[in-house]
Amino acid sequence: MKESIDKIVQEGDWEFAKLLKLNDVCRDLAKNYYNSLDASTILELIWETQIDEGGRTLGQIISMECRNILQAEFAGSFQKCFETATVQFKSPTKEVVPDKSINTEQPPLPKTKKERKTVKGEDGIDMPKGVKRI
Repeated sequence: MKESIDKIVQEGDWEFAKLLKLNDVCRDLAKNYYNSLDASTILELIWETQIDEGGRTLGQIISMECRNILQAEFAGSFQKCFETATVQFKSPTKEVVPDKSINTEQPPLPKTKKERKTVKGEDGIDMPKGVKRI
């Protein structure tokens, strides 16, 4: 958009007397340019503009308001469903699982390793008992 504005300014044929009233010229150009913009460009242009004392932008306020409207629409849809819904006060039956499907056997425990007895040799190194030292 800035490029097209720069193009209008640079390619325009401006009279010096009119440019002395630059605010009037800019106001007329802005009015004409605004009329050529589509809705998405207009929203993009003002989306980040702060519009209240809390510093909220138009985008934040529109987003908040849209979510409020959508929330009300969802609540209305649920309300319509609730108006025709029926309720039965019955406890659900518990699912009976056949005994065959439950495996009560425990897997065998792993065997413990036997500790080997070691003997400290003359060199101070522990070796398993029965190993010949060379």
